Amino acid sequence: MLSESFALFQQEGFLARSSLLAGLNALRKANVDDTNKGLFYSAFFELSVGFERLMKLVLVIDHMAKNDLRPMTDQELKNKYGHKIESLYKSCAELNDRLGKSADDFYEEGSFEWDIIHFLHEFALSARYYNLSKLTNGQRTNDPLSDWWSLLTRVIHSDVSQKKLEKIQSSSLAYCDNFAGNSFTMMRGLDGQLMTTLDAVMYPQLVEAAAPHMVWQVFKIISPFYFLISDVVESAHEVEHSKGINHSNIPYMYEFFSFLLLDRSDVIRRRKWG
Repeated sequence: MLSESFALFQQEGFLARSSLLAGLNALRKANVDDTNKGLFYSAFFELSVGFERLMKLVLVIDHMAKNDLRPMTDQELKNKYGHKIESLYKSCAELNDRLGKSADDFYEEGSFEWDIIHFLHEFALSARYYNLSKLTNGQRTNDPLSDWWSLLTRVIHSDVSQKKLEKIQSSSLAYCDNFAGNSFTMMRGLDGQLMTTLDAVMYPQLVEAAAPHMVWQVFKIISPFYFLISDVVESAHEVEHSKGINHSNIPYMYEFFSFLLLDRSDVIRRRKWG
């Protein structure tokens, strides 16, 4: 008969997987137009929650493997990590090193990937409350949409081909010349500034062109955790076998995250997740 621990790990696996897939799906669809701008928030919420829960699963299972299958207490987990994605990531990177695995797939401060990790860290801690805090004069963080636009702009310039950029620019200019001119609109970009007609025509195309590459940037941060969670589950199962436990308390957690085995070309092509 399966234990309560098995069921709880299983439910947490469903939660983390669903959150990550929903986050990637929202990030792929999000754009600067009024219809799809809210999807950026959906992506930030789901990705920060899913990534946090995945890393906590890794560290809890590793703790069990090292401590005769005793899990961390709720207080230990909260006091050490809370919603601190950066701390969780650094602990998982250290665990990866202790296991003798390649450090190439983990990122350090100063890299673009770390900037994404830092963004999710800040969103999980406080930036998710930015709009209400700003309204109530309690703002203590940056606008997450503006910060994300800074990251997205870097991907637009680094990953979208020059040919594609020139095509978007020329077609947008032609539209304004023929139909609308270049007056200001009532739409605001992710940076909070009013957009000109040219901006309103061009920016959604730029974001759409960059979206699959932005998904890949996030995906490659998360993908090494498939192998890390596989390793700690195997270690915990070895302890169970040594104690004569026939019905495992821990599922094969990596099975929840098999989508993390996709390669770059598959991720770039995929338009829907989950």
